[in-house]
Amino acid sequence: MSVTPMLPLPSLQPGIPLSVASTTQASANAALCRFLIDAGAVREDDLPDGEADPLKACQHAIGTWIKRQIGPLHCLEPRFAINVLDEHGHHPGTRDGRQAPYAQLDVYWCEYREAEWPVGRSLEALNEAMPHLGATVLQVLRQQGRYVYPLFTPDIADDVASYVYWQGEMDEEAALDMMCEDNSDDADREAMREEMVTRDMLNAAYPEWARRWLLQPDKSGRRRKHPPAWRPCNLRRATKTLTDPHHRQIAADALALSRLSLTDDFHPDIEGEYIGFGAVLSWEEGDVTTRIYDDLLNLAHQSEYCDRMGEVLIPLDDPGALQAWFLRMGQRFEAIALIDRLIHALCDGH
Repeated sequence: MSVTPMLPLPSLQPGIPLSVASTTQASANAALCRFLIDAGAVREDDLPDGEADPLKACQHAIGTWIKRQIGPLHCLEPRFAINVLDEHGHHPGTRDGRQAPYAQLDVYWCEYREAEWPVGRSLEALNEAMPHLGATVLQVLRQQGRYVYPLFTPDIADDVASYVYWQGEMDEEAALDMMCEDNSDDADREAMREEMVTRDMLNAAYPEWARRWLLQPDKSGRRRKHPPAWRPCNLRRATKTLTDPHHRQIAADALALSRLSLTDDFHPDIEGEYIGFGAVLSWEEGDVTTRIYDDLLNLAHQSEYCDRMGEVLIPLDDPGALQAWFLRMGQRFEAIALIDRLIHALCDGH
């Protein structure tokens, strides 16, 4: 995906500099806007009319540019935000009545409002159309999405259930042992089980292949002991042999997503519970996936948590650094669009 060059501006719109008063914070904001202009990160036609704050105007312009690179979306609503930091990585304060100088730009992205998208029926239909095609599409979504737009998928729901409910075990028995008093009878134990998320619930909610990662073929040519059922299918062959145009397009989008060179270069600095998911992929609408996700959110908000998908620090003494980041985001923008298309296509089958 080629990223459209951003055009440098000779100045802000006429109404904006008039709002810059002779205060240190206003001067700092104006200087930041000048940095964004010099970096080519703001286009004149993206600046909103009537915005008195030059910093907010530039933030809006950058957001507009990013949305244009990604294109129209059906399911996802990415939010790109900007913070200014001092040389120590803190939000600038005032000392002796003067605004601390801005030193870094903290750029990050997250999902504005994550939603549930039931995909199970379509994935199973893909498996019927070609062996392991649905499993392969799901694997591409979670494997590529983890670097750009993490998704709450059945395998993650399985792991979170173990962590949140079962004391790290594979089922609820150890947790029930801890909750039940010595004099508790079997009826009490079963009553507690009825209130819990259980292993049987997860087994009933998802097929086993949805909770496990497929094995990639061994490029060395050595034979593996694992059964072929755990191997991904050939997406390129699927795009040529599938007769259903809807299935063929899903395979083509999954193939395109799998071919993007994505890394964890902009992985956020995680402190506390991670909840930076862009969407909840349930199997059926309202199944146990949403309950597990909601309980994870409730747990996370009791302490520190991270809801960022990615972040980068841009030094304000290097205008070229911001432009370089925009260029490196090109394939990530393309990935977000493909992830959105795949989720929309999978939900369209419900």
